[in-house]
Amino acid sequence: MKKALAMILSLAMALSLAACGGGGGGGTSTPAPGGSSTPSAGTSTPGGDDDYYLELRFSNVFQPTEWNYKASEKLAQMITEKTDGHIKVTYYGQNELDCYADSVSQAVNGANWMGLEEPSLFADYVGDAAMVIAPMLYSSTAEYNYVMDSDFVADLCDRLAAENIHILDTHYSFGFRSVVTNLDVTKPEDLNGHILRATSSALFTKTLEALGATPNAMSFTECLQAIQGGVVEGFEGSTSTLAGAGNPYELVKKVALTNHLIATRWLFMPENVWQEIPEKYQKIIEECAYECGMWEQTSCDEDEEVQKKMLAENGVTWNEVDLDAFKKACEPVIDWIIEEYDSSREAYDQLSALVAEYRAQNA
Repeated sequence: MKKALAMILSLAMALSLAACGGGGGGGTSTPAPGGSSTPSAGTSTPGGDDDYYLELRFSNVFQPTEWNYKASEKLAQMITEKTDGHIKVTYYGQNELDCYADSVSQAVNGANWMGLEEPSLFADYVGDAAMVIAPMLYSSTAEYNYVMDSDFVADLCDRLAAENIHILDTHYSFGFRSVVTNLDVTKPEDLNGHILRATSSALFTKTLEALGATPNAMSFTECLQAIQGGVVEGFEGSTSTLAGAGNPYELVKKVALTNHLIATRWLFMPENVWQEIPEKYQKIIEECAYECGMWEQTSCDEDEEVQKKMLAENGVTWNEVDLDAFKKACEPVIDWIIEEYDSSREAYDQLSALVAEYRAQNA
């Protein structure tokens, strides 16, 4: 069903572009959040680049205490200032506008839009986007960055561009996701029969199920209420999530270091809108996007020890797990990605080889 819907959306977009002479979105308009209408690209006059202006809505789900929020806020301000207001980016966090798959749809449909979402949400359009964050693939941010700079990911971004998704940067990462409960967890069997909160990502839900738990998808705000009410017994998330909004550490105190998924987001916008931006502003956006992504990574790494100290002072403990057992338990997720998103074993093998290559070079 997802693949069929993706094909329908892509066909609809192609027909729309054909009706406009194949020139992107100039002169057309697309529905914006809240039912209003905005141009699908910027405006310019014969005066050249200095007369080009574009306003972008930038949306994601994050809270002010989270590094993705801070990096997004920083990015919107930087782009607006460094382009002297020619590219004005207005940031909306906390799920105020479309997020998750709906945010990706805004780009596919050519809205004046910027989003920050995890890669598997692009997999309905290009299946390898889910494989690139397969569970248990990475053990460090450096390994992840090495893969992000590879030809594999460059080709993936080209294929996403053909679906009207322009990837601006892939480095908005904030650690690794582990299992957070009040249980003693060292192996997958320890999670059997226990219900944990899952995100809306099908890949994240499937991974949590493979880890041994029963997933219950809900927003994180709902999660805290659900823990208090005994509906769920915890969640899977990063250190910054545990230390973040709502003080989850007051409710759950034990972190099993499964590190099953890297916590990362990709920055994107519509390809047709991107192509109509003058080159000098494209360069500024790219530089700002990369700088803010790496700023988030570095800041999060530096802050993690501070966060862990605070969490320990509030009774949180961490324990090692049988990583081989959890990795084996997650093997069916690779097969699921292949079947669900039409990815391939070859794609997984290429990604694994890149990780092995990095490890050999940095042993």
